[in-house]
Amino acid sequence: MDDREIDELLALPKRITEPPSKKWREEDSQRRKDFRLESFDGTYKFRAFARQSIVYAENFSIGLEYEPASGDDSMILIRCNGPHGDYNGQLQPEHPHFHPHVHKASSRALLRGERAEKYATRTTDFLTAEQAVAFFLNVVNVSSSEREQFFREELERSFDSRQGFLFDETEN
Repeated sequence: MDDREIDELLALPKRITEPPSKKWREEDSQRRKDFRLESFDGTYKFRAFARQSIVYAENFSIGLEYEPASGDDSMILIRCNGPHGDYNGQLQPEHPHFHPHVHKASSRALLRGERAEKYATRTTDFLTAEQAVAFFLNVVNVSSSEREQFFREELERSFDSRQGFLFDETEN
């Protein structure tokens, strides 16, 4: 898969086929929610995920995984992450992992036999998990009506200046 194909998959208008639950569930030391999407014509299928540390609210990841109809291995197309410090066990303050960053699949990584989304770039498009959800929904082209239907609270809170948990409610 080349970079153009990756960009096309991200840009496809998508609808949510299995919506996220109202409440977020706690598992181990994180809060999580998953949902499924597909292209409007039903040809392309995706899984989306959101994770946030219960201990460190700034440590979060929101991503989109492509699930090919061919049965080939799925591939993470994009992950929007908060700062989480070390990278491969090394402290490198200038590395993207010390800042909000985006991992995007690339043909470069695929050609090297690495995880598609291995490489990350720093971003100023979001600081909080709420802002990352808003950014993510826009970048992966989820319909605006479904953004509002399933993520109203997160979108409203994405404009708040306070840093807090994205997930106020949990289910056991």
